[in-house]
Amino acid sequence: THGNEYTGIWCIKAIEKQRELFNANAEATHAPDTKVINVFKEYPSLSIDTLLANPKAYMANRRFIDTDMNREFSIKKLQRTTETCSEENDASCDSSQASLPYESIRAKEIESMFGTPKTGSTGGDDDANSDIVIDLHTTTANMGITLIFTEGDALMSAAAAYALHKCKTEYGYENVHILLLPKTEKNDRTHLPSVGKHDFTIEVGPTPQGVIRHDIVEQTEAALHSLLEFLHLSNMELENKTTGATVLDRLRSAFPNGVPCYQSAPAVGAKELHGKIQWPTLDDNPNFPAAMVHKSLQDRDYQPLRTGDPLFVGLDGAVIPYDGSYGDEVLLMFVNEGGYYYSSSGTGIG
Repeated sequence: THGNEYTGIWCIKAIEKQRELFNANAEATHAPDTKVINVFKEYPSLSIDTLLANPKAYMANRRFIDTDMNREFSIKKLQRTTETCSEENDASCDSSQASLPYESIRAKEIESMFGTPKTGSTGGDDDANSDIVIDLHTTTANMGITLIFTEGDALMSAAAAYALHKCKTEYGYENVHILLLPKTEKNDRTHLPSVGKHDFTIEVGPTPQGVIRHDIVEQTEAALHSLLEFLHLSNMELENKTTGATVLDRLRSAFPNGVPCYQSAPAVGAKELHGKIQWPTLDDNPNFPAAMVHKSLQDRDYQPLRTGDPLFVGLDGAVIPYDGSYGDEVLLMFVNEGGYYYSSSGTGIG
């Protein structure tokens, strides 16, 4: 979705290389101690396609060209025109321009690729021509591997639990979490994966924007392969091609006390995917904070913040405490995320 989050782009280009090798009945060349998974060989029951969502931003090594694409997939945004856009209080809607922001146009194109599940004649999951849309993201925050989907989706709940367990027990990653987005009407969801029947996002960090780190790619692929394996095994069960314990039985055994997960706060602002503690911004630049994240919070994602704890530091050096606006104690996520410095993404801490 974001042009400067190179890890996901690397991963989809790797998948297309795997497709090329698979179709040619060839093997990848690699060191003997390295396990390279070809998703078309390992998960044959799945029909896998890739999409580079924002090619212009990718070529420019920018998060976006005009506005955050992951805020453009609500039905209201998908149906807007140049006339309605100019009436909105949105900096990306320039009344002097004859067209919509680039990401608005691209979002319309992408929704059409997926069968117009929101703007089609009936609208809804029956119109979606993709069962699951998986969005690959990175973050500058210390989020580890975070598996994100909309609350209430039983299939994605099981998929996330499977990926969580496999990433921890087989891949050996400790910093793995499940994050639930607040359940909202499908047509109101603004993020790209919502054009599928099921939405799933893999977020991995910390890593800088515009950088490809081998370890971050490996973590992303571990989560992705775990998710694809769950879906393939589920397909095999539906076709009665497996024996022994079902995937769900194995998950019940792995998580006898339930699956640990986090829930994000509901979005308040129109440009938010989830609730955020907003930092103030400068009058002359809505993308530049007027207060920075306090050092005691840096790299402490999924850790508690309590009313009265240091939150921000102003330009005058004054410490701004947390005021309890989201409750006496909250768990912070996306702490000092670089993408949230943009006003069109919604500024602040998730």
